[in-house]
Amino acid sequence: MIPRRSGALALLLAAVSPSVPAQEDVPGWTFGVASLPAVPSVDRHPALAQLPVLVIGRLADLEVRFPTEEEVRRSLERSRLAEVFLAGAAAASLRDRRDAAALSPSAPDERSAERRKLDEELRKTPDAAGTPGTVASPPATRPLRPWEGHAEGRLVAASADPAGACVREKLDYLLLWEVGEAAGYLRIRLYGWNAALGREDFSYTTYAPADDIPSAAEDLAQALCRAVVGRPSSRLVFDVDPPEARILVDGRRLTPGRRSLRVYEERDYSVSLEAGPADRKDYSLRSEFGRDVRLSARVEPEETGAVRIESDPPGASLYLDGIWAGTTPGEVKLFGAPRVARLYLPGYEEEFSVIRPEAGDLLKVSLREAAGAGPTEFDRSKERFYSALGRLAVSLPVTLLVYGLFLQSEALLREDPADASFASRRDITLAVFSVSGGITAGLLAGAVARLSNYIQSAR
Repeated sequence: MIPRRSGALALLLAAVSPSVPAQEDVPGWTFGVASLPAVPSVDRHPALAQLPVLVIGRLADLEVRFPTEEEVRRSLERSRLAEVFLAGAAAASLRDRRDAAALSPSAPDERSAERRKLDEELRKTPDAAGTPGTVASPPATRPLRPWEGHAEGRLVAASADPAGACVREKLDYLLLWEVGEAAGYLRIRLYGWNAALGREDFSYTTYAPADDIPSAAEDLAQALCRAVVGRPSSRLVFDVDPPEARILVDGRRLTPGRRSLRVYEERDYSVSLEAGPADRKDYSLRSEFGRDVRLSARVEPEETGAVRIESDPPGASLYLDGIWAGTTPGEVKLFGAPRVARLYLPGYEEEFSVIRPEAGDLLKVSLREAAGAGPTEFDRSKERFYSALGRLAVSLPVTLLVYGLFLQSEALLREDPADASFASRRDITLAVFSVSGGITAGLLAGAVARLSNYIQSAR
């Protein structure tokens, strides 16, 4: 089956994926999410297509994997077997060299010395039956990484052989789906295949109405986080205003735009919100395993004054820090930091000014006429649009009137099919309606195009 594609998936990952600090010499733990199986329930409910995307989005803040005890034992066993294999291979190589030296017919003294040297090395080298050197313990945590195809908007192809899919796609963990219906509800089972264990180690089933897929994704993701991370966890979610406020958790600053943090201890966390050098609020947030703990807060920067802005001529559009703030004359509030004002009036050049808290309480700006002052592009676009709209307003009633006459002629002809005048009248009104309808359609298309240009000029 071809994996389903979703541009939203790529955008979602690019927007919310946190940056994970690099762990040198520690292999990542890669997980992938499979596409939905090709079953009748999936075909009947197209909304299910968003389910894998929603689940991946909820896993985007997971950073580390804590290997389970069984995974640690399997890892140690594989390392031990690898050591035994390497030791056996080294011993076999030494024996081959020793036997070759013993059988060589040339230089008996040199052969004897080389054989004694190889015998000594062989006694120091553990063989496959001996005890290999100390096996390094596996790392306590491994950085979590989504399958590289998810960043391109792809899902792992659904497969009846999850072990083969893990080998093919280089996955440590593969999440697969089963979808059915029961009593009018969708029955959705999500299960995980652990490549290190060679078996399924997670399964969770939820029931949801077909029109509420997001709630099913939330339920599945909450259960899945424990399986992917390897231990209980909680998510701290921050709804802060202003959005650009900086967030610090136990002194660790979150990357700009990030609004959640996965934690693995059930305790109180110190949260600080900063909106400026002197604007800071501190909170305490207690995590609860298996739940999202949300903090909604607003940091109000301290108002340090206001400046009145006037322009000559008045009525110019005023933009503060790139955001429209009204027209002149108007008052601007300051919060202890400079602000950039832009004034725009059709027919005049744009003016920029930096408003500083210490500059005073009045700013007057004289606008200069634009070189070659005349109708601006905005004015021309506006005039073209209203001209096209006027022509359409004239043409449309004529078309409707002709269409009404055609319907009337058609009705009269049905009542008296033998009357040639009714047939002639019907044919004439139909021809006129065809011409008028074509003209009206062209004028409508032209008005839409002019409206688009008008909107672009207004922006």
